[in-house]
Amino acid sequence: MKKAVIILFLYFILLIITFYPAIIYACELTVDNLNVLEKTPNNSETKTVETINTITTKWPGLGMCLFSNFSIRRFNKDIDILLTNGFTELRIDIPDYQNDKLLTDSKSAVQVAVAKGAKVVWGVSSNSHNNTDFLITEESWPNFRQAILDAAQWAQSNGVYEFQIGNEEEWHVDGTTLTAVQIIENLKSIASEVKTIFTNGKISYTCFTDYIDYWIMVGKGDIDILAFNMYRGGNDNYNNDWKRIITKMVNGFGVESTYITEFNISWSSLDDYSTDEKIQAVALKEMIDYIKDSGIKKAFYFIYRDTPLFTDYGARKYDGTYRLLWDHALLNSGL
Repeated sequence: MKKAVIILFLYFILLIITFYPAIIYACELTVDNLNVLEKTPNNSETKTVETINTITTKWPGLGMCLFSNFSIRRFNKDIDILLTNGFTELRIDIPDYQNDKLLTDSKSAVQVAVAKGAKVVWGVSSNSHNNTDFLITEESWPNFRQAILDAAQWAQSNGVYEFQIGNEEEWHVDGTTLTAVQIIENLKSIASEVKTIFTNGKISYTCFTDYIDYWIMVGKGDIDILAFNMYRGGNDNYNNDWKRIITKMVNGFGVESTYITEFNISWSSLDDYSTDEKIQAVALKEMIDYIKDSGIKKAFYFIYRDTPLFTDYGARKYDGTYRLLWDHALLNSGL
């Protein structure tokens, strides 16, 4: 009996020695998979596998808009998730230059993203729709002008990939002491100055689409890229004008000199378009396909995560869960 026990024990030891490498490999693989689960956005394992498998189908030209008004810990995690899923170009904030806290927080966020290897599009604005005191007038323009120059110098010193001299500023003028036509000429003029300061990359401006025809007529001057924001509609009013505008911008400036700095299916809310997330995803995928077919080389989805101000726009909801459009439209945008 003792002899049989000894033989069985020796046999067991031999099995362990023989299969030890395979056992270790399996353990390491399990640990690696757990690490992947920690990095991926969805809470369920099924979603995690789907997300990882769809990385290679993302359209390389698809970037992401995001805001810095979260804790630095959460913002760090968001950047890691976006980079892991192939979103290497990020448009962060475009803060109002008068909002000291937002400007400071935005700069900190840009530094975090750049340090992680992201290509950051950043600049400043004077958005009177955020604060009526930010209305651009003949009197306030010199302050805005200086803020653009200061921001350009900061962007140059902190590794910003592309600098924006404004975002839809034609929409932010008072219309009397300073008109949309005048702000366009002012922006073209300051672009020449900015180019002597910001040399890391290209200078861009996001125009208000109501003035596309005027921009085409007068030209973009020293602005490298005349970009635009695009939505299918909003407030229960949706049509195909977005397709016409894309075509007009491509024909007017060429695919090398225009792109989309913001796009989504609705400028009012995703639920305004439809409360069915499947319908949202299908509509967004249609937009992406049309943008790609137009020849435009990049477009930024607005936005990655819902915020207290923008509560129904994000691929990721405020509670941390993901809308269907994340997997079915954004991560499959290359299909």
